[in-house]
Amino acid sequence: MSKKTRKKGSQVSRAQQQQEAAARRHGAGAAAGRDRSVQLAVPQPAGPGQAASGMQVRRYLDVSAVRIQDWLTRTPDLKFRRGASVLLTEATARDAWDELPPGVRWNDEAGEVDGVVALVVDDSVADDDASSFVADAARAVALRMRAVMPYCPVQAVSGTGDGYAAAYDGMEQARREGRFLVDSPPAPPEVIVAKPCDQCRSAAAVRQGITVVAAEPKQDLCLDCHARFEAAGGTKGDKVRRSPRPERRMREALRAAGMEVTGFPDDFKAMAAAGQLDRDDTATQLALIYADGNKVGTFLSEAAKAARQGGRPAKADIVPAIDQATLGALADAIVNRFTGWSRPPVLANLAGGDDLLVSVPAIDAWLFVRTLLEAFGQHVDTATRRWPESVRAQLPSLSAGLVFHHATAPFSDVVRIAEDQLKAAKQATRGTEPTVAFLDLTADGGLQPSGREPVTLAYLNGNAGLLEQIEQIPKSRRETLVALHRQAFETSVAADSTETPGEEFIRRLTDLDNTPLWEAAAGPGATAAGARKALTGRPEKLNDLRRLLDVARYWHTQPREQPARQEREAVLAQ
Repeated sequence: MSKKTRKKGSQVSRAQQQQEAAARRHGAGAAAGRDRSVQLAVPQPAGPGQAASGMQVRRYLDVSAVRIQDWLTRTPDLKFRRGASVLLTEATARDAWDELPPGVRWNDEAGEVDGVVALVVDDSVADDDASSFVADAARAVALRMRAVMPYCPVQAVSGTGDGYAAAYDGMEQARREGRFLVDSPPAPPEVIVAKPCDQCRSAAAVRQGITVVAAEPKQDLCLDCHARFEAAGGTKGDKVRRSPRPERRMREALRAAGMEVTGFPDDFKAMAAAGQLDRDDTATQLALIYADGNKVGTFLSEAAKAARQGGRPAKADIVPAIDQATLGALADAIVNRFTGWSRPPVLANLAGGDDLLVSVPAIDAWLFVRTLLEAFGQHVDTATRRWPESVRAQLPSLSAGLVFHHATAPFSDVVRIAEDQLKAAKQATRGTEPTVAFLDLTADGGLQPSGREPVTLAYLNGNAGLLEQIEQIPKSRRETLVALHRQAFETSVAADSTETPGEEFIRRLTDLDNTPLWEAAAGPGATAAGARKALTGRPEKLNDLRRLLDVARYWHTQPREQPARQEREAVLAQ
């Protein structure tokens, strides 16, 4: 298709009418041969090619894999989830595309975001034809993604602006209102009359006798799971191991931070084992961190406004500033917690834009997430240091949902719970500061303890020394206090009981030397009697102590050396 010379629309109404007509012509011509898996909506009308200020207005297109977490967790085996992450990279990464649809080019202002093909209509395309080009491109890209990931939903939205940051708000609004250029749901669940896939159990097995683990029985796989298995590859033999984009970007960010690594663990069992503190300790617990930016849209809008008015920041620098801050913060958290490790126990399921989905050993989670949230703010501050004060007044922060779980817990359940915790963290402070909401599936039994609120980064920093002292209290004593709190506030008290709820908790707390907890209740230098007085009849104080005990469970701040077994694996990997 030949490229046309760009024309300038003289009036908004005339340009809109032309674009709507082009969209209708495109829709009528494409309807007959349209793939049922990709539903194409009529594009939104765009503004004229020239804004009133004289700045050029472009049309942007984002074609995105959505509900990625659900799709990744379709299979329980980590190797298959890794393979799915590789497929996501091969469907959406820039270097995986040999040629784009006519009339569009890569959007250099969008940064690197997993699962998103970010495009912009070429400047040489006439305004009258922009809608047609973007609709064709949306459908072509979605079809290519569907071929690689048939069970992952794909959606596309477009927006206009003199820069991507300016168009971002409109594109987010379109997503919220369901105004998609493409809305392609996953392939429907199959009625399985043959043997179901041994991995996902959701589709018929069509590839028989696949050796997944040498010492285990062979598996029969569906097409999707077999593609994941092939994409995951191996470290030996003729199957070449391919790295997902989150892992590649994590390695690059670590290299920029001065840390060279040989690789990352291949399974959750190895990751959990890396959390071993003592030789006789059987480490089985992991933590999933699901982090997302606060008030990112407000920041992008203000930055776009400043770029439009004063030329600073550069439009191409706005969105990448968030992306690079996220990756830089991830690298800082790894370096801080795993200095000197050649094979750090970190698995990044998603890493890009302002989204992170990362697994680490449970014992490392609190220091990791604390560093992550703090470093994100520092990186954003550094990147915007020369930007106008109006923009710096709207700098975004990062909040997180944190879930502690056994290495064998169904990962799809863990991801869903982490998403709920992330929502709770954001709601707790309305996105005004970095916040963490957490749940321990082993200790809490899957239910949020009574009275436990999310914790802010300021809370973690302000109580760091106190938490370190509480962590030194014998573990059995701390667990007893938690059990007594649960008995007092999370189970029904006997009708004939004469005890005030929490009375036994207070008695046990003050019977033995628990000075850090006494001081948490009644201030520095508090005695047992002072703590008893401060806590009696104050359930909110008891809840505060329970929260400190819950955080202290995995509050391990001392540096850890790489276990000998991990070192041997790292040498073999080289």
